[in-house]
Amino acid sequence: MNTFVVEAIANTRKVLPEYWDNTLKARLNGGVGSTYDQFDKVEELEKALLTADWEETSHPDVMPGCRVFKTSLGGRYGIVEISSLPADTLLVADDRKNTGRVAMTVKGIKGELVPFTYLIIGKEDGIDVVYTFHPGEPIRPSVVETATLSHGSKVSKAYAKELGFDLAKIV
Repeated sequence: MNTFVVEAIANTRKVLPEYWDNTLKARLNGGVGSTYDQFDKVEELEKALLTADWEETSHPDVMPGCRVFKTSLGGRYGIVEISSLPADTLLVADDRKNTGRVAMTVKGIKGELVPFTYLIIGKEDGIDVVYTFHPGEPIRPSVVETATLSHGSKVSKAYAKELGFDLAKIV
């Protein structure tokens, strides 16, 4: 157990309760993207996060100023290499969080099982909170702006690669 992570989870539950609850729910068995097949209830997943043996680490694809932790909690990675998808796959540009940048997404597949989880902590109004956690490696945020490719646009694998995308989020 890592007290810094435990405190950040408590802070997140207090400062961003709806966000924290939605993030936990999205990661449960039956969800899409990055999930944990072994957890059916929010309380079970939260307990696993609170009692995990978190080790602070670094990762080149995490924003500067964030703290990164890793533990041996396995789950399903919600990212797939675009090159591994069938040739006729259509990808969808997604900016559901209204960042002004799109990510590539794909439906209808399950991610591979990975043996570890990353958790990223940053500041929200000066308080340490959990930005995200998920099975598998963090990925670099997209730099393709919605002015170039609008949210909801369907594109071929070739065009996605032309825009610089190597990975797609499973939705």
